[in-house]
Amino acid sequence: MKIMKSVWISLAVLGLFSWALVEFYSASIDISKFLQDPEREYMFEIRLIPFVAFFLIGGWLAFVSIRKKRKYQSWKKVFLLPDEFEESDEREKQLTAQACRSAYISMWYSFPVISALLLLYPFVTETLPYYPILVFALLPITQIITYTVSWKKNF
Repeated sequence: MKIMKSVWISLAVLGLFSWALVEFYSASIDISKFLQDPEREYMFEIRLIPFVAFFLIGGWLAFVSIRKKRKYQSWKKVFLLPDEFEESDEREKQLTAQACRSAYISMWYSFPVISALLLLYPFVTETLPYYPILVFALLPITQIITYTVSWKKNF
């Protein structure tokens, strides 16, 4: 189940990246408030846990993936292709092609839904100021899940 391991790794790194972006967004709000009122006691406050987690865990997962793939492929393929595209025969290439097609088609359905969800932003601004980051993270999550479901269904 090599594909499931790659999917869980992709989702974990995407989750950590979204968490770090949410924290960065909170800090940027504090910076903008400081620029409006320079008499504030502090400029901004940022928690480093999401950034450290993203760089340590994501870096370690990237290192393991690159080290594993480097034995068999060129540097260009190692850095530019995700782990899911490691086909060993024609059947797996066909499965990957079908899954990529499904993921591409899912964009045509998920993008209007995500755009409509952004219309809710004025109503949740006070409680979730980082709402657009969460909504935009749904697009790659949708693609990853669609790719995985299609790959597993056709396997």
